[in-house]
Amino acid sequence: MASSSGETRAVRKGFVEVDGRLVHYRYAGNGPAVVMLHDSPRSSRLHRETMARLADHYRVYALDTPGYGASSPLDAGRPTIAMFSAALGRTLEAMGLASAPLYATHTSAKIALDHAARSGNPPRLILDGLSIPAGPPDVPFIEAYMRPFRLDDAGGYLATEWTRMRDMLRWFPWFTPTPAARMPIAGQGDAWIADYVLDLLSAGPHYSSAYAAAMYYDPMPALRTVRCPTVVAARADDVLFASLERVPAHDNDALTVMRLPADGTAWLEWLVGMFAEAPVLPEPPDAKDAAAVYTTLPHGQMLVRRAGHGLQPLLILDAPTTLHARQWQDALGDRPTLVPDLPGYGGSGPLPVASIEAAADALAAMIDALGLDRVDVLGLGFATPLAAAFAARQGDRVGRVVLDGCFAVDDAERDAFAAALCPDPGFDRAGGHLHRIWHMLRDGEAQWPWFDGAPSAQRTLDPLLSAAALHPALVAILEQPAHYGDIARAAVQCPAAARYAVFAPPALILDHPDDPAYRAAGTVAALLPDARLATRAAHVADTCAIVCTFLDDAVPHPAGASRTVENAI
Repeated sequence: MASSSGETRAVRKGFVEVDGRLVHYRYAGNGPAVVMLHDSPRSSRLHRETMARLADHYRVYALDTPGYGASSPLDAGRPTIAMFSAALGRTLEAMGLASAPLYATHTSAKIALDHAARSGNPPRLILDGLSIPAGPPDVPFIEAYMRPFRLDDAGGYLATEWTRMRDMLRWFPWFTPTPAARMPIAGQGDAWIADYVLDLLSAGPHYSSAYAAAMYYDPMPALRTVRCPTVVAARADDVLFASLERVPAHDNDALTVMRLPADGTAWLEWLVGMFAEAPVLPEPPDAKDAAAVYTTLPHGQMLVRRAGHGLQPLLILDAPTTLHARQWQDALGDRPTLVPDLPGYGGSGPLPVASIEAAADALAAMIDALGLDRVDVLGLGFATPLAAAFAARQGDRVGRVVLDGCFAVDDAERDAFAAALCPDPGFDRAGGHLHRIWHMLRDGEAQWPWFDGAPSAQRTLDPLLSAAALHPALVAILEQPAHYGDIARAAVQCPAAARYAVFAPPALILDHPDDPAYRAAGTVAALLPDARLATRAAHVADTCAIVCTFLDDAVPHPAGASRTVENAI
């Protein structure tokens, strides 16, 4: 988020690992610590603007509920509020935030209330919009409202979920599109809808987990037994405003009911006051060994996913998405690997000026931040020039280099090619931008480049077409639609003669002669002092053995040796 008052208001992101699960959070500001929770199916993204404003007064942490945003889901088929509240308690303990005031809204209000009633923490609880049903749960209603979110390999789920999202903003319940069910609220703007659908798609199949659990949960027992000071509030324009009438404040002197005006400015001033006695707490412990981590670099943050075990990891670079990098990471199993979101994609901030050299330097800073002395490198597709540049600029820190997909684009076409390669999908109130991304991803598996339908562009590698693989790439593009292709475009726009830097570390160049994405493989191998060619198998799993043998080969090879892999390993 752009900051209007400098560094203090900048909203950053982090992970903590709790019980083997990743918990994602945002943070901003300095001073006394406060914690914010979101409703469903949102994430901590909901609170970005509020966090930036509270940051003038507090150190604000906003957590992603398990299964939402970038937090791992709970290991349960149908989790309960008690499970979510237990996970919240362990997360707050792990982050050192158990004694911070806790703000929660709608779904998370029930999670926070249950946590407070069971644990006696936090020192102050603020429940902004708490649903208190007048009767027992309506099971048929809940089952209909919480229709499962199901991925399908044809991409039809995108239309299904877009329509549900739009109807949720018009009717209550959304599945009863009648005049009587129309909500008397103003329509939301494009930016709000874009954020909402990004959160919905990020939750994906876990969309209904906390949402449904909250609908089944009766808050009355916890309201009657909670002992920490608890404010139950709602704005006049909140659909849960009427629930304030049912708060049993007369049965529990720990409860205070507050009816707030609809005005957003007055609400923010109220919230600042609610946190007035927050304590100053140490920052959460460094989580750089977690399965996912953000490194803070001069230009912003870079998200890195880690897997496997060992001292010298394989840095896997992919552009414009991490679709194939994550496939390689899974296939390599226990081998230590790092898969970064390159600048401008997914969770990594864009570079001020995107170039291969600047991206290589950002990767070097990331390696420094992780405390690593040396890495091997695997470059894929449009990230192969970046892998070469990194090896050339950081040669003493690079063990071995594998390039899979050295491509050729003539100088006469590189500008037009780069413009077509990673278009901004824009925003369409009918959801058309989701389908544009989906088919760009699928077409890229069938032909190279994705926008070329000629017979000569047909790919011969096995395509990766499952929704389970494509969906995370689609979500990551939606995170930064204007920047996701920055590094891929920069690679294409390099002059052909200078696209692949010459580097000293031993290199394995994978080739697939019948695939159009490999046309420069032989040329690149001939440029390098110690390179050899190997035929890439159609399956990544079958190619792993070739790559691992090369990476583990300790036999030195003379400078200038360019050989086929059959003679080398």
